[in-house]
Amino acid sequence: MSSFTKAKRQKIVEEFARRHNGNYNPALFLEEVKTTGESHPAFGWFEWDADKAASAYQLEQARDFARDLRVSFKIEEIVGPNQVRIREHPIPMVISPMEGRRHGGGYRLTDPDDPEHIAEHCLQAARTLQQWRDRYSAALAHAGIKVSDVNTVIARLERKASSKAA
Repeated sequence: MSSFTKAKRQKIVEEFARRHNGNYNPALFLEEVKTTGESHPAFGWFEWDADKAASAYQLEQARDFARDLRVSFKIEEIVGPNQVRIREHPIPMVISPMEGRRHGGGYRLTDPDDPEHIAEHCLQAARTLQQWRDRYSAALAHAGIKVSDVNTVIARLERKASSKAA
């Protein structure tokens, strides 16, 4: 798949969408690739062995099974004399440590009381915001939001992650 650069994929998708009134329908695209066969420029992107494809799909289903589950941790704030405010913050029930991903590591139950887990959560939030910023920077500009504001949040999350991990 290394031959499928973003530029090449973009060209393929644009050409497909132009032939279909500006629409990219993934199911229709897949059918076109399958029907055309090896001569289609996107053919090599897909897994055509049914057993391997089914296994990959089931693995994605297993990830989805736990994806939106949350656990909460509480923060107590003193807001005045004899007044305490308790706020609950949900975080993912399982995390996939970024360090272990390259080596096929799986997911770990999140422990909100473990500083390393919270550091990992902050680091993942920073990486996600970076990707979001890169993808939606034009929308931010149209909405009058400064990209530098998002960068500030990312930097604070990274600092929090590095201070908790230490």
